[in-house]
Amino acid sequence: MSVAPGPTRALDPARALDPLMDPGARNGPRLLPVPSPRLPLPRRRASAGIARSASTVMVGERADLVRAVESVTATLASPAPQTLPAAHLPARWGTAATILVGIDAAAVVADLGLPPRSGVHLLGGEEDLAELGRWSGPIGASLIVVPRDSALLGRALQGGRVPDAARTVAVVSGGGGAGASTTAAGLAGAAALDGHSAVLVDLDPWGGGLDLLVGAEGRPGWRWDDLARARGGLGSLTGRLPGSEGVDVVTMGRSGHQRLPDEEAVDCVLAAARASYDLVVLDVAPSRPWVEHLARAASALLVAGPGIRQVAAARQVAIDCAEDGLDLWVVARVGPGAGAEPVSGLAGEALELPVAGTIPHDRRLPLAAERGDAPWRVARRAWTRACAQALAQTGAFESGSGALR
Repeated sequence: MSVAPGPTRALDPARALDPLMDPGARNGPRLLPVPSPRLPLPRRRASAGIARSASTVMVGERADLVRAVESVTATLASPAPQTLPAAHLPARWGTAATILVGIDAAAVVADLGLPPRSGVHLLGGEEDLAELGRWSGPIGASLIVVPRDSALLGRALQGGRVPDAARTVAVVSGGGGAGASTTAAGLAGAAALDGHSAVLVDLDPWGGGLDLLVGAEGRPGWRWDDLARARGGLGSLTGRLPGSEGVDVVTMGRSGHQRLPDEEAVDCVLAAARASYDLVVLDVAPSRPWVEHLARAASALLVAGPGIRQVAAARQVAIDCAEDGLDLWVVARVGPGAGAEPVSGLAGEALELPVAGTIPHDRRLPLAAERGDAPWRVARRAWTRACAQALAQTGAFESGSGALR
């Protein structure tokens, strides 16, 4: 997904590394980075030229899962899937339209080493969440938890896919202490306060964990430790992540052996997040590989801290991003006692970027961060309104309209 273009900038993005042409840019073709190559999975190649039949097959005999599938097919008035032993699955792997794998058969199917394909779904119950996460990657299957995800199961049986409904906004810091994580939380909180579902995705392994910032460190749910090697589809993330005050969080783990997500896992989790929430906000580390993370978003915001030194640091980040072919908006954070207009003008002129807005100083926020209080719940109304307006300026959110678009 490309970064949404802003107005014409002086910073020349024509020096992009490994570019792809994007014909949809407002001012002519724009350069985007090519994702880093990924190592192929050690699996047999799929047979070429085999047409898919309009059939569904299921592997697994666990009674509750079979009943859940039968219930959905009866509701849809569609034929029940053909039940196969795992040993017969390779013969149907290339021709069946949809393949359902019960968690009771997951290990056996994974051992078959079948080639990657779409339309494979791993079924389990709420009590199987850990096992579902373990086997989705080896099988290359999306996750469906029944009966909670009956709607997703219905779409799978009909050959449909979950729509990519959400807007994705990336936030990157212009330097130490710029307040990017708090700003990212404010963007997600602004959507939640307006009645929309939002998820905050932590892509800064050195940031200390967004769950601490929003007060969700003690909440149960999947963290990057659990999702660091996710593959395929994860199904709906709603109810599976730690959350606070209306915003769910994909945060860094709390184990003593933190696992950082690889690029395939990030793509997998973001696809599920976009299908599950109205707004996805990425808190991106101000270091490599920001190119891949920022390019996954519809809009990217650079947070510049108050003061000359902070703006100078943000300018270097902006230059580096431009060299990588990325378009940014700047959000200027206002210091104590400073006016919004002078700060906005300084940031826009120095960074040569369009200004999405200014975030006013709020003395409540440092204490809220120490206490783990969600910033959008304790900040003054002017602060949350500024976050909503920044979203509106980039086209991700209409402030006060009650609509994400």
